[in-house]
Amino acid sequence: MSNCINNWVSLGDTCNLWLKDFSLNLTAELMGILLVLFSVNQTVKNSQEKEKNKFKEIAFRQLRYVLRKQIYLLFEMFKATVEVRPDKDYQVLVDLFDDTYFNEVKYLDLLSPAPMVTSQGDEMDWLDYLHSELLSLKSALGQVVDRYSFYLDSEVVDVMEELSDSVFIRFINSIWEAKNINAIGDRGDLLSACKDLLREYATSLLKLMELYNQSAASDRQITMDRRKWNDWWSHNGRPKIGESRIKLYPPALRD
Repeated sequence: MSNCINNWVSLGDTCNLWLKDFSLNLTAELMGILLVLFSVNQTVKNSQEKEKNKFKEIAFRQLRYVLRKQIYLLFEMFKATVEVRPDKDYQVLVDLFDDTYFNEVKYLDLLSPAPMVTSQGDEMDWLDYLHSELLSLKSALGQVVDRYSFYLDSEVVDVMEELSDSVFIRFINSIWEAKNINAIGDRGDLLSACKDLLREYATSLLKLMELYNQSAASDRQITMDRRKWNDWWSHNGRPKIGESRIKLYPPALRD
């Protein structure tokens, strides 16, 4: 009887040891599986993040050229309108768009010659120039959103769509179409009617450029400094300072 009891106890101890070893092995196996799954998941996430960043970089690379052209276009409008260079220390992009800018640019004569010619070498007026550049920006934004919106942050897509659907762009397009059917005559002063629209457009443009700079490498960012501003102001080519400002005549002579 005692032998049976001893055998039973011994068998129980053996079972306990086996169960303990089995539990340890099972735990080790599960830990190994979890570590593998975590590693695979992390690798996939890293790969997806790299792919997202790659396509984001491609998307912004396509925008860099047109964004820079927009800033220079808006500067040219200002330079062609002001009578004298403002006594201001321009350093960064946002410095351009102060109250002086919007109060002066409204005097741009849209029907006067712009510092640009067509691909055939024909002269363009400011309205043609503006329409062409805004259309180019709108097209570039649309292509980027269509192709890369999956890889871009929602805020970036929202700002792109906001800029693309700008009321200022629609306003310029409307008066450009009106000009082509001779519906505006010699009214080159129509920019004075959209001062607030231009301000909203500039705000959206700066917002998009800020988002671009946050994602771009330092050597690809769109920035301005005192030297660049001075170069732009001192450039001897067109536009000259004030060359496209609307000529304001005394009331008695306007008719």
